[in-house]
Amino acid sequence: MPEETAPPFESWTEHLKSLDENQLCDLARDYQWLDERTRAEQAGEEFHRRREAVIAECERRGMQDVAGRCRRPAA
Repeated sequence: MPEETAPPFESWTEHLKSLDENQLCDLARDYQWLDERTRAEQAGEEFHRRREAVIAECERRGMQDVAGRCRRPAA
């Protein structure tokens, strides 16, 4: 399975705004799980900035529960 590439960080916020709620929920879930993996540590600061942007977009849309789940490490 080919690895997906995220849009450049400069357009990340616009990318998030273009997603529907289901896509944003899926992305938030992915970032929650990735934070538990070594790859997230290797991704470094950019990964964490993108994750914070996902959380901010969820909050902007009033999706507090999804933002909270993304913020917490996966069990």
